[in-house]
Amino acid sequence: MLQRLRRSFAPRPQWRYALALRSDPGQVRTNNEDAVRAETTPPWTMAVLADGMGGYSAGEVASALAVECITRSLAQSARQRAVQASPARTNAVHKALARSLQEANTAICAHASANSHCRNMGTTVVAAVFTHDKLVVAHLGDSRAYLWRCGTLRQLTHDHSWLQEQIDSGRLSDEAAARSTRGHLITRALGVAPQARPTLREIRLEAGDRVLLCSDGLSDLVSASAISALLATHQPLETQAQRLIDKANAQGGRDNISVILVAVDGAGA
Repeated sequence: MLQRLRRSFAPRPQWRYALALRSDPGQVRTNNEDAVRAETTPPWTMAVLADGMGGYSAGEVASALAVECITRSLAQSARQRAVQASPARTNAVHKALARSLQEANTAICAHASANSHCRNMGTTVVAAVFTHDKLVVAHLGDSRAYLWRCGTLRQLTHDHSWLQEQIDSGRLSDEAAARSTRGHLITRALGVAPQARPTLREIRLEAGDRVLLCSDGLSDLVSASAISALLATHQPLETQAQRLIDKANAQGGRDNISVILVAVDGAGA
């Protein structure tokens, strides 16, 4: 009986996450308006990617503010006693992600109001929190999250864009959308309205999963099948991340290209 009690109160094993981050200006642009960041504040591992909009310098400011505000806010939430006591519960993650994106939105709007050269700046964002065997993703715009599992790549996010709305409503076929010149009209982003309206999604993870966050500089130029084939290789995570960047550049690299790759290790979980 005592043995059973000891076993029931034993701490839950922590899953491990390996991360690789890459960001590249591409082959056409001289500046990089993307920003990436990842860190671990137990019991959460966090990854944030932002793709700035609004001109030569303003886009860089917006994306940098976004990743800095979001990671700082999430780290503060992760240190709270309630989260530490129940690391596998995700209701706190949902609230923390929504709050962090709103704080970033407020900071970007305030900076734009105070600095004339930053007016009308904004940024797309995709943010992920990993805790035990759960992943919660929040996003605005067309920066994406994908899950690769057992050879299959699945898109976890749904673009907030004019083009995606036309596809969803049946006004445009996938083929016509691929030829459209209005693919980058974003309908939601940080810094464009007083309230951020992110979409959140929760996924149960499995050992061996790969999670990819990327800007449209990758997803516009490298097909899902090509991404899946690369992630199926047994190369180190850093090599896979660099090869994704290289593939987009080989296709013209007409935009900044950023990726965050996360490998899920559930051994002993």
